[in-house]
Order: sequence, then C-alpha cells, then structure tokens
Amino acid sequence: MRVSSEKKGTCVVVDVAASEVDLAVADDFKDSVLEEYGKHPAGDLLLGLGQVRFMDSKAIGAMVSINKAVHRRGCRMAICDLHPHVQKIVDVVTLGTIFDVFVNRQEALRVFCKMP
Repeated sequence: MRVSSEKKGTCVVVDVAASEVDLAVADDFKDSVLEEYGKHPAGDLLLGLGQVRFMDSKAIGAMVSINKAVHRRGCRMAICDLHPHVQKIVDVVTLGTIFDVFVNRQEALRVFCKMP
C-alpha cells in the first residue's frame, strides 16, 4: 500500500494513499504504516486518512494494532481528514476513546502536533 510521511512538529504524519482499507488490504495497511512510521525517530503518529472512503472492521483492528505499536514507543496516535463514511464508522465503534480523532489536518497539527 502506498503511504508517505513527513515530520511535522512533534509528530510523524503518515498519509494513506488508498480509497478503501478492508479485509483484502488491512494487513498491508498496518505493515506499510508501521514501516513508514519507523523510518522516523520517536514521535507521535498522525495518520492522515483523507483519501480513504471506506473501512471495514479488519481495518479498524489494524488501526488498533498500529496504536499499540505506537504506544510501545512511548508515543500517541491520532487520525485526521476523515471522509464522512469513515467518520461514521469511527463514531459507531467509539475509536475516539482509543486515540484522538480530528476532523481536519490543520486542527490536528495545531493541537496534537503542537504546530502554530
């Protein structure tokens, strides 16, 4: 799966370049995000999901696994740029209790990554 990353403030921002994250690609999603995140020194993970239009329960499980890996590094995870369908899934499964959820990147960078 194509992902890209950059360091922004206290965060590593990893953007996912896929329209769907489901059973067929969930393991690749998790592995690709963690590999990209691991290229940077420790920092909180901001996962940009702006291109993702659909996620299933396997993708949610992958995000929980990513969150656990981030916590093992002593860091936190947040997600941002959610499509309305993905936002609905996040709300239904109450992922906001597991990691921070931001509607847009600007708010996430300001609040989570401590950027002006």
